[in-house]
Amino acid sequence: MMEKTIGAEVNVALADYDESLKDHVVELLKETLREQSTEYLLENTWEVVENKRTLYKNKDGELERPDKETPGGTLSSEISDTREKFEVMTVGITVKVVETL
Repeated sequence: MMEKTIGAEVNVALADYDESLKDHVVELLKETLREQSTEYLLENTWEVVENKRTLYKNKDGELERPDKETPGGTLSSEISDTREKFEVMTVGITVKVVETL
């Protein structure tokens, strides 16, 4: 038997984010992992991580993380960045699984 961790994450607009939406998103992510996994999920090992961040829309219309952060913790692109910006909460979950042979 080999144990490993799998996970999934989704971005939710910060303006829409509350505890109720978080619970709903977590349940959807859990259900998705249950459906996609061929391994046995250890149901008592679910972990939820929330990460508030700013994403920018690139020229192709896709959301991406900001350019490199400077050592001072501010974004080097903050001064001249004209891209559309989105405040999001990234909700991620992980669970340990056991590979069955």
